[in-house]
Amino acid sequence: MSTRDPFRQLALGVALVAGAAGLLPADAREPVRGPRAARTPRMAVAPEDGGTVLEAEAKGLIKLTYIPNDARSAQVIVQNTSGKPLSLRLPDAFVGVPVLAQMGMGGGGMGMGGMGGGGRGGGGGFQTGGGGGMGGMGGMGGMGGMGGGMGGVVAPGGPFSVPPEKTRVVRVATVCLEYGKHDPMPRIPYRMQELDTFSTDPKLAAVLEALGRGAISQKVAQAAAWHLSSGLSWEQLAAEKIDHVGVPDEAYFHPAELRAAHQLVEQVTRTTAPAVETSSSGA
Repeated sequence: MSTRDPFRQLALGVALVAGAAGLLPADAREPVRGPRAARTPRMAVAPEDGGTVLEAEAKGLIKLTYIPNDARSAQVIVQNTSGKPLSLRLPDAFVGVPVLAQMGMGGGGMGMGGMGGGGRGGGGGFQTGGGGGMGGMGGMGGMGGMGGGMGGVVAPGGPFSVPPEKTRVVRVATVCLEYGKHDPMPRIPYRMQELDTFSTDPKLAAVLEALGRGAISQKVAQAAAWHLSSGLSWEQLAAEKIDHVGVPDEAYFHPAELRAAHQLVEQVTRTTAPAVETSSSGA
């Protein structure tokens, strides 16, 4: 990462040097100008509501690129190709899926080993998921996920605007959904999709949405995600280690993080149970 701040603003000042009256001959002095006519302000065009970035992509309004940095963060790159300003937002929950896997080419061994899970087959995950969170550079996103016109910070869960023919990058915090597989890498192409293409578990969706709102930390969401989507017990999660060469291994999850994840899973189980029961009775 560059040590220079790409958003640092450079203030340019113009020094105005006034000649004292009498130093210039009268015929060489600038004539006194009257006040300039006020310019008519340019009317701003209100952005059109494009819905979520996935909905806008389906409508052909934007080009959407999902680039995982690793298992913990990703960049959602939105290029407005519609010719008009758009107001967009991230989905409440989404998943990042490797393109090669969709094409039936596998690719599970193409990533690097994960940080979490050195003792049990590697952490990280090949599929990542996300939820709508803070946009701009470095905002919280969900579980998981350049060019001209990259914008500022977007309010948590709120919409962000993209001018015509401009591109905005939204960085999201992520967690992996498939324990034991290699970490995603930027050079491996991924696609952003709706979460239900990977899982229809409402508890997992609730965890992603909580992370997207910034209500829980990435580590708490990761523990809950591995418990829900990969079936790891709390004992297995407590045994996860980060391998260190020459020094003792480090626990991947702090006990307080596991307690919070356990409480979170219990909470989302209670809150989603009525919806599940209603759906079952309606069938």
